[in-house]
Amino acid sequence: MFVTLSMIFCLASDPTQCQTINPMVPDTEPLTMSSCPIAGQIESAKWINDHPKYELQRIQCTVGKRFKQQGA
Repeated sequence: MFVTLSMIFCLASDPTQCQTINPMVPDTEPLTMSSCPIAGQIESAKWINDHPKYELQRIQCTVGKRFKQQGA
């Protein structure tokens, strides 16, 4: 079963400007519905570190096909 991790980040100065990010998680440890939220916390911390003007709005884990490339 595939699980897709999605994270929504919005600009702190303008919360109407948001991006959905689908990070690639290594296949060595496949995501499950129970491990996905933890991976989301780890990946969102990395993303925020590189994009400090943004704030995390939501982490979402869904059953389904994983995306091939990481968002901007």
